[in-house]
Amino acid sequence: MDNVILRKSTIQDIEKISCQVEISYKSAYDGLMDGQYLSSLSKNHWVPILQEAICGGSICLIAENHREIIGSLVFGQSTTISIADTAELFAIYLLPEYVGCGIGHKLYAEAEKMMVEQGFKSCLLEVLSENTRAIQFYLSHGFKEMKTFTVTENGMTLNCKAMIKDLQKDTYYDSQSGLKN
Repeated sequence: MDNVILRKSTIQDIEKISCQVEISYKSAYDGLMDGQYLSSLSKNHWVPILQEAICGGSICLIAENHREIIGSLVFGQSTTISIADTAELFAIYLLPEYVGCGIGHKLYAEAEKMMVEQGFKSCLLEVLSENTRAIQFYLSHGFKEMKTFTVTENGMTLNCKAMIKDLQKDTYYDSQSGLKN
């Protein structure tokens, strides 16, 4: 994956990101969410969500391989906890053929670096309790479980976990070596 470039997205990237997220989302949640709901999602479903996030000050990082968007990550000021120095990781999705190649680790490491530079002291996220691959990913980056909760969304009852990471600790994932420091 030597050709992968990480960069901050622009408003002009939103439609392409939405297409990438649509494919990635359906793959990530296949078997974890209602199939009828997943199949109802269109490639433009995330356009207004991304526009609102970016216009509201959130950062969207993208991973590109030969100019194709293969992954994306969105973070910003937490909307779950109203503490000024808490970031929230809203989303991280990769095209299915790139899962397990280290790109997600590189995306997250770059985002964490940006969070620290922006003065955030902790990072919060929410994940489906059944999404064991994602939970292992977050644990490998130093997140810890805070609580479990249930939400009802689009006719589905979803069991979730809230996880948090202290960004002031000296442990982080080094995307070059693949090691925690």
